[in-house]
Amino acid sequence: MNDVEEALRRTFARAEARIPALPPDLLRQVTAGKTRRTRRGLVLATAMATCLVIWAVSAVTWRAPGSPPAVTAKPAPHIREPRIVQEIAPPLEQVLPSVIAEVPRKVPNGEAFTPKLFIDSRTMLGYVSKKGYDPAPELWAYRLDSQTFQRLATIDHPIAPVDSLAVGEGVIAWFKYVDRDIHIMTIPVTGGTPRTVVSFPAELDVDKVNGDIIHGVDLAVGDGRIFWSSTKSGGVNQVPVAGGEPSFVPGTEGLRLFSWPWAGRSADGPAAMTNLLNLSTGERLDDPAQARCDVTWCLTGDQAIRRDGSRVLDLPGDSPRSLVADRFVTMTQVDKQGRKASVIFDLATSRVGRLWIRNDRKASPTLYIDTEMLYFKRGDKWAVIHDSDR
Repeated sequence: MNDVEEALRRTFARAEARIPALPPDLLRQVTAGKTRRTRRGLVLATAMATCLVIWAVSAVTWRAPGSPPAVTAKPAPHIREPRIVQEIAPPLEQVLPSVIAEVPRKVPNGEAFTPKLFIDSRTMLGYVSKKGYDPAPELWAYRLDSQTFQRLATIDHPIAPVDSLAVGEGVIAWFKYVDRDIHIMTIPVTGGTPRTVVSFPAELDVDKVNGDIIHGVDLAVGDGRIFWSSTKSGGVNQVPVAGGEPSFVPGTEGLRLFSWPWAGRSADGPAAMTNLLNLSTGERLDDPAQARCDVTWCLTGDQAIRRDGSRVLDLPGDSPRSLVADRFVTMTQVDKQGRKASVIFDLATSRVGRLWIRNDRKASPTLYIDTEMLYFKRGDKWAVIHDSDR
């Protein structure tokens, strides 16, 4: 080996040692963005679609520290064998029929309907929007009792931030971005013409090369007011539902809305918040160590524990991934025959139900996970799992 080859070998070896390890849940972090009950506002980009892709990738780019960390040997991680259950859980419809609702995937005019959240326990709010740029998307409601749709409003601006939808105090609220300003809009839950309640300058990251990045807001409605927090800097602001002078909520610096009436600091993983503050009462909640928490329940390893420590439940499966509506845990079960199934464990009743058996030769349905519900396609319907008691 000559001197040049030896120098190259040493250079590559040093570079390889400095490459940071990718987090094992990187794919989930990138793909699980739509899991926050506060109707998380999407970060809008004024750049072209290719720039959006570049920006999305850069959002998870690791940034090296000023000096490289020392490389130390670590023991190989212990690989735990999957938990084996005696029997795969029966279908969820048999175990908990009240938590499943069927909703048509198309409104009466034939356009595709996407569920978003519940106005009340028997009325679902969703939207109709063409794929890509739609200058006039629509909000629709579906009533489970009468099995009827109602068009509530036509939005006068592309509804990119559909995750910002929030309901309360008799109104539906969302935000739109116009002329470098955020406008918070509302309509009555029964439908009507959208009106602007308040507007203010958007937070921007100026990028002359790829296009500016516009940061949206999280929204919540309660106590006669509309609350919002910046998806960039946090901090909770408020304005009366009827409109008026906005004001900052004291003590919320850096906090983001989570689930009314709670705000907190974002943590790793979907539906995970720390330092929770009740905006209505001022109550603060402690954070259990090494746990991913909703308001009441936390996941740690293969257990669910109440935030106050008053109850611990062993989860009847492996790989708990999501905690939805502070009640439903998604996980996997494996039986003695090696069959795998996707299941839902209900923390409210300690019962588990099967969504489907996994088949390596056939793709399973896509399970859409939001913060208040889960849903998947079943023929010409959406099968929606939600907390029917709320």
